[in-house]
Formats: sequence, C-alpha cells, structure tokens
Amino acid sequence: MSAYKIESRHYHPRFWPVWLLLGLGWCVAQLPFKLQLSLGRGLGRLIKNISRSRRHVTRRNLEVCFPELSAAEHKRLLDEAFDELGTGFIEIGLAYWGKASKVDPLCHLSGMEHIEQAAADGKGVLLIAAHMTSLELCLRMFSERHPTAAMYKPAHNDLFEQYSALKRSRYTIPVPNRNIRPFLSHMRKGGVAFYLPDQHYGDRFSVFAPFFGVQTSTIAKTPELVKISGAAVIPVLFGRQQDGYHIEVQPPLTYPTGDAVTDATLLNQCVENNIRRYPAQYLWQHRRFKSRPEGEPSIY
Repeated sequence: MSAYKIESRHYHPRFWPVWLLLGLGWCVAQLPFKLQLSLGRGLGRLIKNISRSRRHVTRRNLEVCFPELSAAEHKRLLDEAFDELGTGFIEIGLAYWGKASKVDPLCHLSGMEHIEQAAADGKGVLLIAAHMTSLELCLRMFSERHPTAAMYKPAHNDLFEQYSALKRSRYTIPVPNRNIRPFLSHMRKGGVAFYLPDQHYGDRFSVFAPFFGVQTSTIAKTPELVKISGAAVIPVLFGRQQDGYHIEVQPPLTYPTGDAVTDATLLNQCVENNIRRYPAQYLWQHRRFKSRPEGEPSIY
C-alpha cells in the first residue's frame, strides 16, 4: 500500500491553486498529441520571455558546452531548449494522465537484452540517465515494460508531492532521495533503478570531472551504491523523435574502476552522450556548473 495519500486538509483553499494547475494539466493531457506539443512550445517561449535568470543560465551553459557554435547557432539552440522545456511540462502531464492507448504507441524501446543478461547473472541494474525534458514520460514508458525504481527530489508543496508520488506509483517505484534504502534494496533483489547523476549535490559528496570538457562537480557516492547493491551499471539514452520516444539501453560499463575521478568521468560521459543525441532536450536551465574548482571564476 502506498504511503502517499490525499487527505482532507489538501482541500483547504490554500491548495486550490495547485488543484487548478493539476486540473489544467489533466485537460491538456486529453488533447491530441500534436496539439500538446504546440502548447508546450508556447509555454516554453513564455518561460523564456519572463525568466531572465533562466535565460542567462541556459545561455551560459550552451556557450560553455558548445564553444564551437556561432552566436546565431547558440541563439537557435537556446530557443529550442526553451521550446523543449515547455514541452517537458506537457510530457509530465502525459505521463500522469495519458491513456495507454495514446502513450504506448509512442514508445520505441531497444537494448533490453543487456538488462536480461544482468538478470541472468543474478544482478540488479543501475540505469544511468540524464535530466532530459522527457524524463518523466520515458520513465513511465520504460517502467510499464519493466518494473523500475526511481529516486526523486520531493516537492516543496505537500499536495503536489503527495499527488505526484501517487501518480508515479502507478507506473514506477518512487523513492524520495532522503531515504535511499528502498532504492538499494530493490537492486539487491535483482531490480532495475533509474539513477540521475547530473545534478549539483554539493562539494562534500563530489569530485571535479570533465563534462563537455569543463571541470564539473560530479557526485562521487555512486561507487558505494554499486558496491552495496551489486548492480550492473548500464547507461540509458532517451529522447523524442518524429515518430515518438526512443529509449535505448546500452551495454554495461566497467564500473567502478577504483578511481573517483575516472568513475565520475564515466557518468558524465553517459549524460553527455544522451545530450549530443538530443542537444535541445536537456535541462539546460539548471546551474550545472554552480561550483568551480578553487581559483576559477563563476561561469554564471
């Protein structure tokens, strides 16, 4: 039984704006898919126009990661990144409320033989994933075909936290990042888990490793998770193409290597590979380079 539930207190007027937002999301999820994408692009352009700080962070991320591009190419990629950000919000709604008859035909899954081999070897799987804008929808698509745990950062709003966790629990095993024991236990029992190493987790638990050629603070705790769980470490690439969402499970990594920087570099390469395939569909609005090595100026 799920620990998440909607209680009577969640109908207090202070939660009405959240209910309104959820209701709007449900309505959009019932629309034809092409219309949803159009609305998502419009939402992204609105966010770009009203959020100067997010525009600045996105621009700097793109300039640092793609120095070979011209100013015009950077601008085009920035515009596309906000189109994809807005579309990502729509895709969350499709993950939460989309009917199987609408969602299932959009899924193109390959590489499951690598997970099957890990199972044959008696191992669980730690899937290395990136914060692509279609993450929630692709997580649903994958999890409905293979039971999967996913760690996430709890929302600040209690109603949204309860509601979103309830929705996620219909297609995956949601694990808040403040309690990783169920996450590890799932893999120790041979389960598959989505793992996203591309956020800033603080310098205390990180090392600097190259990401698009830039020294980037990268979580260094992953080898411990692998040693405790005994899981195979397997990258997964995903993104939206013209015919739907492509999810590609790749061959397992030789991981951990015993060297913290080498291990972090391998994780960054997995994320970078996904981004290079779908460059506009990454969460570029995040301050990925928040921390800098001693003596280096802020990128932002």
